[in-house]
Amino acid sequence: MGLVGTLMAANFWPEIRNSVGGWSGAILWGVALGGMFGSVGHIYTIGKFVTKSNNRLINSSIGLLLPFAIIAMLLILMNINVFN
Repeated sequence: MGLVGTLMAANFWPEIRNSVGGWSGAILWGVALGGMFGSVGHIYTIGKFVTKSNNRLINSSIGLLLPFAIIAMLLILMNINVFN
């Protein structure tokens, strides 16, 4: 479902398609978002792996925020210019 929605958005709004790197970026983001939203019911297992607790609310919150935190960290690392 996320893939279809992303492809439709990329088709109708070229700004979205250009901001994610063209059609290949739109497909990759569609697969990633579709997979994340499709597994929202079980995303607490990622949080449980990190927190080692049985609190479902905290585990779900951490499980939802962890992928975005990793993406943000990678974007920051990509913008650090080490060689200058």
